[in-house]
Amino acid sequence: MTSLRALSKALKTTEITSCELIDDALARARKSDSVFIQLNEGLSSLAKSIDRAREKHEPVPALAGIPITLKDLFNVRNERTLAGSVVRKSLARPEAEDAEVIAPLRDAGLLFLGRTNMSEFAFSGIGVNPHYGTPLSIWDRQTGRLPGGSSSGSAVSVAEGIVVASLGSDTAGSCRVPAAFNGLVGVKPSYGRMSLKGIFPLSPTSDAPGPIATDVDSCYILDQLMSGKWSATGSLPDLLVREPQSLKLVVPEAGVLEDLDSEVRSAFDLALDCLREAGAQLRTEKMPVIDASIELFYSKAIVLYEAYQHHQAMLEQYGDAYDPFVSQRILAGKMISDDEQQDRYRAKAEVVEMFSQHFGRLDADALLYPTTPCVPPAISETDDPDNARRVNLRCLRNTVTVNYFDGCSISLPCHRNGEAPVGLMVSSINGDDEKLYSVAATIEQILKPHRL
Repeated sequence: MTSLRALSKALKTTEITSCELIDDALARARKSDSVFIQLNEGLSSLAKSIDRAREKHEPVPALAGIPITLKDLFNVRNERTLAGSVVRKSLARPEAEDAEVIAPLRDAGLLFLGRTNMSEFAFSGIGVNPHYGTPLSIWDRQTGRLPGGSSSGSAVSVAEGIVVASLGSDTAGSCRVPAAFNGLVGVKPSYGRMSLKGIFPLSPTSDAPGPIATDVDSCYILDQLMSGKWSATGSLPDLLVREPQSLKLVVPEAGVLEDLDSEVRSAFDLALDCLREAGAQLRTEKMPVIDASIELFYSKAIVLYEAYQHHQAMLEQYGDAYDPFVSQRILAGKMISDDEQQDRYRAKAEVVEMFSQHFGRLDADALLYPTTPCVPPAISETDDPDNARRVNLRCLRNTVTVNYFDGCSISLPCHRNGEAPVGLMVSSINGDDEKLYSVAATIEQILKPHRL
């Protein structure tokens, strides 16, 4: 696997052309199964113009000509946003402008290869879509395993080598779960770090657009563009890799370490051993606030009410065209009164405050626990609706904790090559994104030799 930085260098030194990148990406994309909802076949002309500019030594942005993919809930100029649905085929119109997090990617010269498949309306952690098919996890395709959701196609487009990076969104784990299930890096930025303007909403008080890529550095570059920290002028932003001995990491004693698949337990323990051997400072700490966040998700989910408010009119008119798994979950929000939702907001605010106070006392750089308690389940496990609900909740159990803290979180692959994919989740408080990227890049470098 390569990276955004490596491709930028190769283009600058003319080791490769944008036309070659686009032609290869399109060829791979055409062979993919259920990964795309729309493919932009006309990118070759844009790639040719970028190549000509480089040949003439005209200034072009450092990322010009590199293809990436976008989850089908981001508004893109002149394209329709379907959000993985068939309902919006008759409702959506071509957008007049890019979403605010998409515009800087265009300014950086990135080429949008296509709109990737997703759980309908981003409302599941398993990645199943009955309308456009379900892309398979990159692992054990003979069995056919869940890709993770809701950013399923985004992750698989990277895992299949079509592109090196993609954009997804994370409301309860929708970047990190598919990243973990496909051996990739996935990021949930702090709530409020990224603009939500021009993004089809699921839960506006929790939604967070984030990158999925082959490595931490590629995610960091996209983060810097999306957040406005880098304006795409000059050289690429540098990500600091720290000395391993400087890392202060906490493994919480909480439910996130319970009911783990044996493969997850083994990979997680190996990752901790590698970090200790490298000199990182690790310790365990009781953190009941983590269990409180999981219980809040199970019993007083924020998303249900907000999703129903947004979908009520569409459901009344087009409910039969929804994925039943999604529509039933949205309809659960109908039973939640305005007063009850305000109580849920207050409960979440208390959890955010509890976590911020506890984390502040830890003197730690980040928390570590498995991204998901399971390896990718077989798609057949979701054939029964009741079991699908159980699988979905299990997939999201660990990731949702950070969403209920409004924090930031990065999932890194920690399994050995060839083994079932397992994610190591590195998390911190709201606003700690820059530091977390540095911590994650350092952990990635420590683990890399042990994953061969």
